[in-house]
Amino acid sequence: MSRKSFGQGRFAAASLKLDDAGVLLFYTFALLAVGAVQRLLDAAQKPAFDVIAMHEVNAGELLAFIAIYAVLKSKVEAVRLSKVDFVIISSCAMFFLFPKQSLPFVGATIAGIYFWRRRPYNGQLVSVGQLWLAISVYRFWGRLFFQVVCAPIIQAEVFVVAKAGQLLGFGLTLDGIRLNSPNGWFVYLMDGCSSFHNASLAVLVWLSLIKLAGSKVSGSKLMALVIGILVIVCLNALRILLMTPSEEAYNYWHEGSGAMLFSCLTLGAIAFPTTLSLRLRS
Repeated sequence: MSRKSFGQGRFAAASLKLDDAGVLLFYTFALLAVGAVQRLLDAAQKPAFDVIAMHEVNAGELLAFIAIYAVLKSKVEAVRLSKVDFVIISSCAMFFLFPKQSLPFVGATIAGIYFWRRRPYNGQLVSVGQLWLAISVYRFWGRLFFQVVCAPIIQAEVFVVAKAGQLLGFGLTLDGIRLNSPNGWFVYLMDGCSSFHNASLAVLVWLSLIKLAGSKVSGSKLMALVIGILVIVCLNALRILLMTPSEEAYNYWHEGSGAMLFSCLTLGAIAFPTTLSLRLRS
């Protein structure tokens, strides 16, 4: 190899080195990639392989990545990690080596708590830690908690939908978690249909918007979160109710254009009050 090509190779290797902010962004990207793989596997396990779900990009996770990027690149002064910071990140990154896909979110929880509580004077690292925690709650801890409390939550949701359907003239009857339509069509309310998952996603979107705006959590922003979650719960109940008249209605609201419309409305339900609260000076 000539001296010139050797020098070019060293220059290329040096140009690929990550700065401290790049390390945090790369860790975030790897964390979100685990979520993308989970969605791919979930789509593959369906009776009919869901191509749309396979290519789905989660708006909440994408917004969180953009927020972390904006936080790390917003200051004139570059992010500086200490030796202890690198040890924590490296140790938490080891969780990616295990085959169980939930373990990287355990590592992100540890790293998030560390940056949030142990680096309180560095606003950038605090924000990154909080967003890692929000991602972990959405992808792992929230779902784990839901498995414990899902039975009463689903029973409550299906009861509310049944009563709303009766008041609106849908003629629904309730049998456990099954909603029966007068024409013989029925719908089961399963775990994945609960609004609990949308609520945990709403928290991630809410926090991401706050960090993008360079703001802090306040009473008005917490009120916006509560309003957004209540609207999302009502939207989810309405969507389930609209699935009950027929199989065609079910396919439209569960897998068709209605499902996409619901996703957009859900995002708007949390984005609108949060954006409005950000315009209020606390």
